[in-house]
Amino acid sequence: MEINQRIREFIKTNGLKFTYVAKESNIDMKKFSRMMTGKQKIDTDEYETICSSLRVNPGYFFDQKLLENKNYENAKEVI
Repeated sequence: MEINQRIREFIKTNGLKFTYVAKESNIDMKKFSRMMTGKQKIDTDEYETICSSLRVNPGYFFDQKLLENKNYENAKEVI
């Protein structure tokens, strides 16, 4: 599962709206929607801002296997 899918699932599971998260993250709604559908990559700063808005640690959405490998270079590509 991709990062954007994990974020989408988190938003849905917690009863939040994309519009709320986009506004809290200070990201244009159209751009946020493209990021959540995978049509646009999420850059590192945007990812951190989204995580902050959702009040979760930035590592929350990463695959456990990736975290165990501590392969931070590949993490940039995942986002």
